[in-house]
Amino acid sequence: MPRQKRKWDSKFNEYMETIVNHPNYSGMPYPQKDDGTVRWVVTSNSTIGKLRRKWWDKKSEELGIEKKPGFMALVARKIHPTGEKPCQICGKVMKLDYIYPNKSCPYKKDILTPCNVEKCEYFIKRGRCSHLGPGAMSDAPDRFDGFHTYNRCHRSKEDTGRHAENLRKYGEDRRVYEFWAEGDWKTASWFMREFAKHKISPDHIGPISIGFCHRPKFRPMTKKENIAKGNRMTLADVKQLVKDEESGEQVVSWHSSFIWDILKHKVKDSADAKKLSSLMRQNLHNILAILNILHLKSYDEFLIKNFLHPEHALIKPTFLDFNPQTGLCSKIVIKKVNRTENVRNAKRYIKKSLKELENYQVKDNRKISTKLSHEINQQLEKVIGALSNKDYDQAKIYLGKVFSILANDAAANF
Repeated sequence: MPRQKRKWDSKFNEYMETIVNHPNYSGMPYPQKDDGTVRWVVTSNSTIGKLRRKWWDKKSEELGIEKKPGFMALVARKIHPTGEKPCQICGKVMKLDYIYPNKSCPYKKDILTPCNVEKCEYFIKRGRCSHLGPGAMSDAPDRFDGFHTYNRCHRSKEDTGRHAENLRKYGEDRRVYEFWAEGDWKTASWFMREFAKHKISPDHIGPISIGFCHRPKFRPMTKKENIAKGNRMTLADVKQLVKDEESGEQVVSWHSSFIWDILKHKVKDSADAKKLSSLMRQNLHNILAILNILHLKSYDEFLIKNFLHPEHALIKPTFLDFNPQTGLCSKIVIKKVNRTENVRNAKRYIKKSLKELENYQVKDNRKISTKLSHEINQQLEKVIGALSNKDYDQAKIYLGKVFSILANDAAANF
């Protein structure tokens, strides 16, 4: 529905006026439009968006919140005067804290009702819960208050990027954005749909959540089996990855290839494979923290050029003779397309990837700490120095050394 035709709920209109006039948001650039209405939404890369980003930077300094991955989300929650907000569409008031069950929660289906965590079977067994989310996700500096306009109750319906139909049209696995995975992500994600048609769960041979490529090669499983396996590799996975690599395939993203190359031939049993999975997960966590440092310093041009592959949006894959038992097809036909929709999706892929860097470490279930040694920080300064001089080739060499140090530090624990 076009924005100009949408009728916003009266509670949300009152909420906007309250927030705009609240002293916690004093000094926010251009709070009103020329006609006096609230300028609630701006784009990050616009002139006003950049000014607002500086406002969030200044506010973090005032609050003593370190400017590191996810800092704007922390600022937004800290300064919010009530800790809750009404939905723009229906007016339903929801908390901004992580208290609502996600759709993945095995014990509660109502994602709009706060969960009593202390009495939750899952929480009691594990002492923590990874199935909770907020009433509204953070979205600073795009939204005035730093939170998405739609609450959990309407986001999947009203946020055009999350429409079920549009998600099918994009056909992308959102983990590609979150973990900055290389590989033909369009073909791989569309191939996953072939599995879904047969109600089969595709298991990555090499999880993208620990640094491997998103490639059209999966092992068919039941959903229950796939969930139980998680992001842990088996010995068979490691052997298959090494075999595929020897045949000329790229199986791991460049940023994670350093640790893979050190340890891949040292895996002798299932315990080793599990240990490697854990080390690669921590390694990727640190990598994403480093990439976000560069993003926060506005070196997006370098990041896009060296890590992202929007060109994959400009193709249409077709899969011939898919076999649900083996997870294979006889041939993948790739057709190049250049329609407006595909070009738009390429831009969306870049925008979402950059945004996910900011969101990554503030998610409630993110329990891994960022560990950057003094040596890494020193090397990172060389990267930033080269970038400030627009020497992208040298910057990538220095960044490779950063990833190499990370890999060797992690490998020492194998």
